[in-house]
Amino acid sequence: MLQSLYEAEFSDSPGEDILAHQARRRASADETVQYARLLFCKTLENKEHLDDIIRAALENWEMERVSLVDRNILRFALCEMLYFPDIPPKVIVNEAIEVAHKYSSEDAGRFVNGVLDRFLKQFRGVSS
Repeated sequence: MLQSLYEAEFSDSPGEDILAHQARRRASADETVQYARLLFCKTLENKEHLDDIIRAALENWEMERVSLVDRNILRFALCEMLYFPDIPPKVIVNEAIEVAHKYSSEDAGRFVNGVLDRFLKQFRGVSS
């Protein structure tokens, strides 16, 4: 998912081609590929709205200073929270933190957790 969103930032290729390329690189189950496709499309479709939410949840930080990797992690996590209500927010936050630890900077997990927790408290009235 993260790699597909990252590639979409720089590629002129259609989203479907990006997803097909990423799916070929992995031996993923059909169910996983279908979920990734749905999340990818929903994230790109709502990118501006998701970025507005991220901006609102940032404290003492400008969106332009947030790395593209961290922005994409936040985008897909927020997309799941908003449009995939069957997934508990705590699961989404934990998964996003794990992805940040694996693919971003040393402090990214804490940063991602802070932004998502702020979103949950401010906008959803929930705590992760």
